[in-house]
Amino acid sequence: MTTRAGQTVVQKAEDLASDFGERLESGITEVKKKAQSEIRRLNIDETTIPDAFKKAPKFISPKVHAWLDVAVTGYFLGIGTWFAMRGKTGPATAAFLNAGMVAGVSLMTDYEGTGKKPISFKMHGTLDAVQATTAAIAPVLQGFAGETESAFFYGQAANELAVIASTDWDEGMPAKTRRKAA
Repeated sequence: MTTRAGQTVVQKAEDLASDFGERLESGITEVKKKAQSEIRRLNIDETTIPDAFKKAPKFISPKVHAWLDVAVTGYFLGIGTWFAMRGKTGPATAAFLNAGMVAGVSLMTDYEGTGKKPISFKMHGTLDAVQATTAAIAPVLQGFAGETESAFFYGQAANELAVIASTDWDEGMPAKTRRKAA
């Protein structure tokens, strides 16, 4: 049997939870608007990361980059499986997340510059930087930063930066959008 006072307490709790949810949603919306405004102010777009390395030697073509993406996906699937078999759930989760990121972006990338896939090659370069960041912070977020498994992620993040710097991002873009060599 429920009492009138019990119903009132439950109703107040529901009202408080609803109010909290609305304020949280409003706050998230405000943070999102501010972040979008800052990004627009900084003039960041899909070319920002790849073009930041435009003076580095370019010896990785889009075709080679595609194969490197296959290798990185395999690397993360392999170490993820190895960590999972050893009961290391944090590193395994981080490895599978990174494998999924690389594979997903790769499957949707227009490596040839034909426009047949939704992610341009330069946007892929920017997303590679996101993946490198994910690999670098995964040990902290998953709670294994001080363990030996973290080296697999820090090393791959550094490797990813070298690949970003060494890839010829303009070669994989449609001819009309390629940056002219200086």
